Amino acid sequence: MIRLVRAELAKLSTTRLFLWLGLLIVALSGFVTTITVLSDDESSLATLSQQRSLAQFAAVGAIIALIVGIVMSSGEYAHGTIAHTFLVSPVRPRVTAAKLIAGAIVGVLVAGFAELVTWTIAAAWISGKSLPFLLDSRRILETYLGILGAGALAAVLGVGLGALLRRQTAAIVLALIWLLVGEPVVSIAGIQEYAPGHAIAAVAVAGERSGELLGLWPGLLVALVYLAGFAAAGAVAMNRSDVS
Repeated sequence: MIRLVRAELAKLSTTRLFLWLGLLIVALSGFVTTITVLSDDESSLATLSQQRSLAQFAAVGAIIALIVGIVMSSGEYAHGTIAHTFLVSPVRPRVTAAKLIAGAIVGVLVAGFAELVTWTIAAAWISGKSLPFLLDSRRILETYLGILGAGALAAVLGVGLGALLRRQTAAIVLALIWLLVGEPVVSIAGIQEYAPGHAIAAVAVAGERSGELLGLWPGLLVALVYLAGFAAAGAVAMNRSDVS
């Protein structure tokens, strides 16, 4: 199993996917953080709550991790390399398990990179304005730990979704449409906190309560239920796929 996980990680490291997604994270984090700092007054930026809001922009890493997870499981079908993978490891459930484990690792790495970028940009702006530096406080550290967990959850969910659909573009488009359209529609019924995106967001904000999110542990439990469902469905779909 360890060798399979290493192989999955090696596949990603030999492509330009990480380079482009890394540049996307830098661009998004830099733009949003800079715009927020420039639009806020110094009294607001001096508060822990606002500096924590800047830190939370790193949650974009969870969305990127979702895309990476989808690519990990569906990309091989798109490029026709899945047959070689099954030839090396004929036991398909082991392949699925390896992709899920590798997805969790990559999700943490992607979220961690997003945190590093966001923290660095926010720290530069706050230091330049001679404001109280609160980005190293315990509350913000807890936020970053939550975002790391959300990155892992999102990537594993993406692996399951990609394995289920086996079409890379369709899976990515479906996931983004659900996040941008589906979950707001669900909010009309008042059950948005139980949607997968909101459940993972509850983990990302490390238990910060709001009317739209569950607490940390209920959110984690709901997210794990979604993960188990998609992982199981993806494993069944991959096991039954017509690939030799």
